[in-house]
Amino acid sequence: MLKKPINFKILTLIQHVLAAFIAFSLVFIFAGTSIIITGARGDYSYTLYESDRNRAYEDSYLFNNILGNNLADVIRLIAIRSQLETAGEYDSEKTIDVTAYVNRGTTLPGDYVTAVYTVSDLLKWAQSGFTYETRNFTEEESSSFLSATTTYTHLKNNLMSGGMNSYLSSGLSDNSVEFTVSGNSVPSGGTHNILVSRYQTVDGKNIEDLVSNWEEYSLLCSNVEEAAGTLLSNFEEYGKLLSYYGYQSSNLRYYISRTVSGSTSVFTNVSELSGETTGIDIKSVFEGYGRYIYYCPYELKYETNTLIKENVVRSLLKTYSYAYPDQIKVYVAVDTLGYPCSDDFYQGKSSFAKYMPYRTQILILCFVAAFMYILLFIITLKTPVVVNGKTIKTEIACLKNIIIMVAPFGAFVLASVITQMSYMKMVRLENFPVYAALGAFVFNVGFLGLIYGIADKVKEKSLWKDSILRMIIIGAKNLILTTTDNGNVIIRTWIPYIFFVVINLCLFKIGLAGIVIAAFLDILIGIYLYRQNLDRDRIIKVIEKIKNGDVKSKVDVSALHSDNIALADAVNSIGEGIEKAVDTSMKDEKLKADLITNVSHDIKTPLTSIINYVDLIKREDIGNERVIEYVNILDQKSQKLKKLTEDLVEASKISSGNISIELSKIDFVELINQTIGEFFEKFEKSGLTPIFKAQEKNISIVADARHLWRVLENLFNNTCKYALSGTRVYLEMYTSEDEDGKKKAFFSIKNISAKELNVSADELTKKFIRGDESRTTEGSGLGLSIAKNLTIAQGGTFDIRLDGDLFKVIIGFDIAE
Repeated sequence: MLKKPINFKILTLIQHVLAAFIAFSLVFIFAGTSIIITGARGDYSYTLYESDRNRAYEDSYLFNNILGNNLADVIRLIAIRSQLETAGEYDSEKTIDVTAYVNRGTTLPGDYVTAVYTVSDLLKWAQSGFTYETRNFTEEESSSFLSATTTYTHLKNNLMSGGMNSYLSSGLSDNSVEFTVSGNSVPSGGTHNILVSRYQTVDGKNIEDLVSNWEEYSLLCSNVEEAAGTLLSNFEEYGKLLSYYGYQSSNLRYYISRTVSGSTSVFTNVSELSGETTGIDIKSVFEGYGRYIYYCPYELKYETNTLIKENVVRSLLKTYSYAYPDQIKVYVAVDTLGYPCSDDFYQGKSSFAKYMPYRTQILILCFVAAFMYILLFIITLKTPVVVNGKTIKTEIACLKNIIIMVAPFGAFVLASVITQMSYMKMVRLENFPVYAALGAFVFNVGFLGLIYGIADKVKEKSLWKDSILRMIIIGAKNLILTTTDNGNVIIRTWIPYIFFVVINLCLFKIGLAGIVIAAFLDILIGIYLYRQNLDRDRIIKVIEKIKNGDVKSKVDVSALHSDNIALADAVNSIGEGIEKAVDTSMKDEKLKADLITNVSHDIKTPLTSIINYVDLIKREDIGNERVIEYVNILDQKSQKLKKLTEDLVEASKISSGNISIELSKIDFVELINQTIGEFFEKFEKSGLTPIFKAQEKNISIVADARHLWRVLENLFNNTCKYALSGTRVYLEMYTSEDEDGKKKAFFSIKNISAKELNVSADELTKKFIRGDESRTTEGSGLGLSIAKNLTIAQGGTFDIRLDGDLFKVIIGFDIAE
């Protein structure tokens, strides 16, 4: 085992302490960035802003955010109390007009169909649930079940201060009257859902006693069910909010009065203000608590010493406009003189005082500790170790340290389950930074043990040597090698298969552990099959390379097994044979090119002399007309031979790739016009009329000017030689986009051939092929071949199209940007 020197142990202990401090700091800073405070509706997350660091708690955003949430809760509470209470006390016999209640956010017409129940009946009905029965009715049964008349409710005064609100109007005494209207038609029969009437209206009626048709019945049933469900939800919320915002449990004080049609109702949690308040300056009372808000919309007054804006209060009240007419006064305050209750304001003050003053300092210390930790980590890694006795297996050592690392997280999860507390809330517990520090200390013991243990084994070169995995792999490798290297096909095939089936069947009967072991063995079988096919794959890859032209590629026979070696030898032999054939072909091609070049060069020297001497003879005064004719023929044939020699050399250079291409921007239209000018006399001599049409005035392409001129020269010469005299030659230039969206310029020459074209378009671009099979013209048969190869060498396209005696050549080049 590895023996550590004393300084190593001291350094690691310091690292453990530093890790604990870093964890403590980070958790403390995190808790101080966003805190969890338990309010009336559960846990709220509040952000601690850096701008609040130099402010008092009551002036901070935290305090005002808590106040905003409390204000919203209180406004919601009063809206619910107005539904359930009479004179500030819960009234189970309070009546509810279900249609007005369901539509409390809107305005109903003055006459509408409704049912009136007590609060207790609606709550009990919602708790027990609404039950429907499906029945089939005839018209007679429908008429018997439903009332012959519909009962309407008429609101005498539907206009309240602050706007029209049917719900407020419906709650006023002596503001509604009922009248009945006979049904206009007999109710239809059919299948209908009938509500089981657990409770009756305050008049002792069921829903079917109030309506005369099925549409009104269904709508009224829906209103009753919705009103009861909403009322039950509000009743449950009513109990929680009323308890939370009680005088003895909350630092928030509220007093809200509202006046509806001359009747004033008061809602407050201050008992001294719940009765007669004559002679009491309520505003002064609330100012005395510390932080307060006063709002009176009909007096257009808003006063506060908080950060809450008037529009926030107005918006909250507007949400419950059915409970807050304009005739209201709102007094809200927070008792900041001592925070007598342990509510969310008290929690916020404690968190604010705990985190705000120290966050920056702790963050700096955290960075210092992290720097020291990294520095000690580097120093400790270089500390030498002494091998003493037998070393522990690599996997066992790693597993032990991983268990130590996971232990703090397991404890964290277990604590959350036991306490039934959310992770985020646990992180914000007062003592959690201490728990985090202890967990980080334990984690760091396992972490450093893992890292330093692996580093020590790397230094001793024993990481792989001491591995259990190495032992298993070596054993499996020996088994696979023994089987795969065997030359017998039965041993290589059926023994592994039978072994695989038997072992899997046996292990599956053991259970989960057996399935895990079987999966491991299946992996070994997969390796076996992979190794068998890997040899073939290597051979196939070499065959692919040979197919793609890499005939020198060889299979490494030393890495193969059994009969794959013979197969690889055969592939290598094929490659060698192809390589010899390719070398022979290349030599023949090179010999051919060299022959053409050398012969052309050897012919060129005496040919130049012949041409020169013919020229000298032509300058002499020869009186014999026959001799003059002979000299002219000799001059013509020598010039033809010279042109043929030059074409042969150029064709040889192009085919061998021995030409230089210098691409540049060229005005294609201008070049064609110049070429037409150059060949004007030839066209006229051949009896041809050139007609050039260009799609645009200027079209620039990318090409080699010198080689492009040679292409055009060959094409124009070809036209002058082979076009039918007395015809027109059509020259056209246009642009288009290819399949990739790239713009190209195309130039075409179209003429009628003087001789019958009995060859294909592809053959015309081959060397020494001419449209004139009698070979009576002066052409060499290389012009089109040279033109095509030069065009392709410049990155262009070359296409010949034949239609009877119509001959057309199209060349294309990329348009310059």
